[in-house]
Amino acid sequence: MYKIWMNGKLLDEDKAKIPVYDRGFMYGDGLFETMRSYSGNIFRLDDHINRLLRSMKLFKMRSLYGSGYYKKIVNDTLKANALSDAYVKLIVTRGEGRFGIAHKDSFKPNTVIVAKHFEGYPDWAFRNGLSAKVTGIQNDRSMIAGVKSLNYLPYILARLEAQGRGFDEAILTNTGGCVTEAATSNIFLVKGKSLITPSIDSGILPGITRKVIIDIAQGLPMKVEERAVSVRELFKADELFLTNSLAEVLPVTRVDSKRVGRGLPGKVTGTLHASYRRRVNKNR
Repeated sequence: MYKIWMNGKLLDEDKAKIPVYDRGFMYGDGLFETMRSYSGNIFRLDDHINRLLRSMKLFKMRSLYGSGYYKKIVNDTLKANALSDAYVKLIVTRGEGRFGIAHKDSFKPNTVIVAKHFEGYPDWAFRNGLSAKVTGIQNDRSMIAGVKSLNYLPYILARLEAQGRGFDEAILTNTGGCVTEAATSNIFLVKGKSLITPSIDSGILPGITRKVIIDIAQGLPMKVEERAVSVRELFKADELFLTNSLAEVLPVTRVDSKRVGRGLPGKVTGTLHASYRRRVNKNR
């Protein structure tokens, strides 16, 4: 049985309970970060915690802890579960309150950390690549665009729609019809010697893995373009891949009914993934 860190205590997972009146449960009024541990060390932990704190400030949520303490309790949770390669999720809600979204109580946030063993994505996903369906609209004008909030319904519905049509993943577009991201990942296109990814102002999450891949690509003989990306460009890409902290770099070999490139994971995708892994190993 796993141990859950909750509001200063390590509890057995069947004892960790959130109150019914918690605003995260009632209204999706909360934030989260998903991280990956390699050999007991979380890659880019500072970046994850700093993003959480920025989002809390944007949401006008009171932070009970500083960055140093958040890092400590994340690592304490890993150690309490004797985990090496792990999935770690840090959740902060505004806290418990009465009904009504405009209630002005001084809320005490609820903080929860879940850590579980992570075996990785299946080999076939990297060997064959994923299929993706363009479906779902992401509101790039929303205050929560680009924030990892508990309001995850647009991504859930898009994924369900894609899977219901026989695809592995969904790719969303914004209110202007441009590509944003996948349900749980940022997206990159390779075209010639250019690496292209939707810009932050497209309404995307500024992903931690996305940032690392851009940094790696800038050290290669590649032109990195962060800009608006049309759906049509997906079909004309030489290669396509997704990035997130758990999957790292996942190739996409089919979008809608069309094959991407040769229909196999590409050389640039493999090179960037190998370079990412070297960064991980270096930071252990």
